[in-house]
Amino acid sequence: MKKIRRPLTLEAVTIHRKETCLHYESCLDQASALLWPSFSCEGCPNYVKAAGSEGMCYEKAASPLAWEV
Repeated sequence: MKKIRRPLTLEAVTIHRKETCLHYESCLDQASALLWPSFSCEGCPNYVKAAGSEGMCYEKAASPLAWEV
């Protein structure tokens, strides 16, 4: 995981983030705790695909209520 000094656009999130990674939630927690504007998973040596993970597009994850209608 590496720090990005500016917030990512929605399009950039799908490029920079590996939401299917076993460590994604802990990286997200760490970046939030450190008040990073954003982070990237690109080139991360710790990537491990979580068992049974399908991944979710950022737009759907960001607004779950819109998808339950």
